Amino acid sequence: MSLEEKIGTQILSKISKKINLTPIEKFKELEVLKSLDGREIGSFKAWRGEKLEKFSITEISVAPGMGYTNISLRAESKYSIGTIGVNYMAMPEVIQWDVDLYPPVDLVTHQILIDKYYDQLKDIYQGSKNSPDFKWRLSDHSWMRARTSPYFFMSATPKTAEAKIHGIIHAYCDVWLKMWEGEKEVTPEKAKDIAYRRKCMVEVLLEKEPERHILEKIFGKEMTRRLGEAMTG
Repeated sequence: MSLEEKIGTQILSKISKKINLTPIEKFKELEVLKSLDGREIGSFKAWRGEKLEKFSITEISVAPGMGYTNISLRAESKYSIGTIGVNYMAMPEVIQWDVDLYPPVDLVTHQILIDKYYDQLKDIYQGSKNSPDFKWRLSDHSWMRARTSPYFFMSATPKTAEAKIHGIIHAYCDVWLKMWEGEKEVTPEKAKDIAYRRKCMVEVLLEKEPERHILEKIFGKEMTRRLGEAMTG
């Protein structure tokens, strides 16, 4: 794992070693993102694969010295597999970031997922939470806290500790891959429940996303809408 590689490149390499990825053609027009003044400042790329509904990486140069990356790994709803979500804002001195393996179901009624997968994150979560390298905190938004796993991690972290951030993100993706390998198809009824939970999460996110106004200043309202739908749809 090299810091010379962006976190998106690292995770793409990790996932593609396990899953044969196929680009999703309907998102091709978003592979080059242009600002309102016509500058190329980012990209959105998406793939699908076995058990995988969509794997996407969004990279945007927000301002000089500021780069934003979003990574999403979402399985097909007929599998009880969590969704990896990464938000990563790199600034000259600090990285503001979060990562989670968002549950596909209510974990209260699916303790087996905690025992089998989620608690594999316990050591790295607790160790990192208590480390002076990280300023761990909860999300300020109740709608966000309602959807996260017990191991949601958010922090502002010095750029000097970037390798440790990458290590945490890789650890969450490793557990996702174990879910991808281990989980079998659920019943049609349960698949509907997973899809409905996901639909509700997306609708709330699109309504309440606090950074939408920043993207609208960069891309305009229409492109922001299209990009938001691509990232969540």
